[in-house]
Amino acid sequence: MHKDTGGITSNLLGGLSSYLRRCIFGILSMGPVPHHIAFIMDRNRRFAKKSNLAEGIGHKAGFLSLISMLRYCYELGVKYVTVYAFSINNFKRKPKEVQSLMELMREKIEELLQNESIINEYGVKLCFIGNLQLLAEPMMQVIKKAMKVTAHNKQRVLLVCVALTTSFFGAIPFILFNLSLYINKII
Repeated sequence: MHKDTGGITSNLLGGLSSYLRRCIFGILSMGPVPHHIAFIMDRNRRFAKKSNLAEGIGHKAGFLSLISMLRYCYELGVKYVTVYAFSINNFKRKPKEVQSLMELMREKIEELLQNESIINEYGVKLCFIGNLQLLAEPMMQVIKKAMKVTAHNKQRVLLVCVALTTSFFGAIPFILFNLSLYINKII
């Protein structure tokens, strides 16, 4: 009789990996941990082309990477994370591509609102800033829902920048000003 040990081995390795990650984070968190970290979601399309992947797969991979980075940030104790997700310049892309990106973003925001998501696990309040009036109504509805559903979360803040200028000197002060408003509302 042959026993399947693949599942046991996988579970054991997964548990060991999780334990080692917690140990490493425990060591890292002994030093100063930043209160705020920002990510710019960029080059997903180029990654997909370079890897000979279908259109849109790069953006999905970028979202998975973002979730991993958020988990690391939250495990280390970072309270504020800003994600620069969709530039105003991205609206200049082909309409089909823009629609596809908006649909993916809407889908991923809805996934974040599910009970088992990282948002609920770490008590994350979702905030969206930018020229939101440029977004289609279905996207606006999911953004409003996300902010309403997570408004009671006080442990962490995920600030998502959508439809902002790509100018460094235009975007950074806008983001910092809005982040300070959200911080003052939470504290």
